[in-house]
Amino acid sequence: MEYRPFPDERVDEFGAFMRYAFSPAEGPYDPEEADDHDTVAERRGLFDAADEPVAVCAHHFFALRIRGADREAAGLSAVASPPEHRRQGYVGRVLRESLAEYRDRDVGVSVLWPFEYPFYAGYGWATASRYRRLAAPPAQLGFVDDLVATDGDAAGTFRPLDEDDYAAVRPLLAAMADRYDLTMDWTEEWWRERALRGWKTDPFVYGWERDGDLRALCRYTFDDDPDDGDETVMRVSDVAVADEEAWFQLLRFCRNHDSQVGEVRIRAPPDAPLLDLVDDPRAVDCEIETGPMARLVDVAAALEALDPDPATAATFALAVDDPLAAWNDAVVRVVVAEGTVAVERLDADSAGGDLAGGDAADADAVVGADATVDVGTLSQLYVGYLSVDEAVRAGGLAAEGGATPDDVTAALRALFPPRTTHLREGF
Repeated sequence: MEYRPFPDERVDEFGAFMRYAFSPAEGPYDPEEADDHDTVAERRGLFDAADEPVAVCAHHFFALRIRGADREAAGLSAVASPPEHRRQGYVGRVLRESLAEYRDRDVGVSVLWPFEYPFYAGYGWATASRYRRLAAPPAQLGFVDDLVATDGDAAGTFRPLDEDDYAAVRPLLAAMADRYDLTMDWTEEWWRERALRGWKTDPFVYGWERDGDLRALCRYTFDDDPDDGDETVMRVSDVAVADEEAWFQLLRFCRNHDSQVGEVRIRAPPDAPLLDLVDDPRAVDCEIETGPMARLVDVAAALEALDPDPATAATFALAVDDPLAAWNDAVVRVVVAEGTVAVERLDADSAGGDLAGGDAADADAVVGADATVDVGTLSQLYVGYLSVDEAVRAGGLAAEGGATPDDVTAALRALFPPRTTHLREGF
């Protein structure tokens, strides 16, 4: 088996894989009906000796805000295998090869939107962010008139956005990244090919600006509610806002569609306020949804890329359990000092470390690490989705004999303070 780029001249084969895996109700793939929307992805395949693909995937490379810095990440998507090749380990091989490629390209984090959470959890990915799914009749959004300006210069203006607005979008994304970790730093290609375009239907994309500055944008489509054919729904699939005022202005924009739609449905940031502000909370649905999953590609490299508070000082041995990447499945000594992190892999005959720092223990001491963690939990700590205490409570982080010792816990808390995460983009 060989993992390699999927040839451009065989793109119809890749499309057939996608149709069968993700849209089988539409029938066999027809190249005459194909579109060219997915131009950002890099396609890969696992090929047998006869040069036939037995599994495929696609990679998207971008930067995500993680702990104060835009760090290289890879979005894994389109993982599929036809029925005649399933349950033979080919998908696992594709995932392992993908991680190896990411490592070679110095990518620190892999993210994906799972078709099934337990499936990818078994390979080391773990939930990395949440979002709110809000649904309300437009009339319930009328409260915004009491919170924001609705006329004059202070009210700003709403306008459609297009390819020429990339420069205006950049400061808005920076403001969003200051509020939510895992915010993507869109390239101009992403803005043009993904934000302004859709898989089957291109969305409307509108922005709210004031004094020449873009402060918010939303991406949305319209369709009929399958449960009520007479009701049209406005589906807002993405929201980016510089601050709370911008969020309320977008709600005002949605409310202004009351003559067209019976309901507005918004995929919103995890802390977006709404439910306690409407006149009738029972007329509004507010659900918390789990979003994409993440996993570290190379634990040592990812930890060494951090820049913790210079006052943080600790040394501890961490046993990492990784079911997919052998280079991570090890006991490592982590030394945090003077704003840097150093990581050393400990072999069976290496000396261990302790939180007091300084001298290493004898060779036999490394048999038990100060703490054990699975790579999924460590990834959640790294991006800030989980606190250390939540990780201990969930069982993903522990000392060999039971609860994690206080000194190790304190060191990990200092290294991994929780963050508000919100990865919005699909891929």
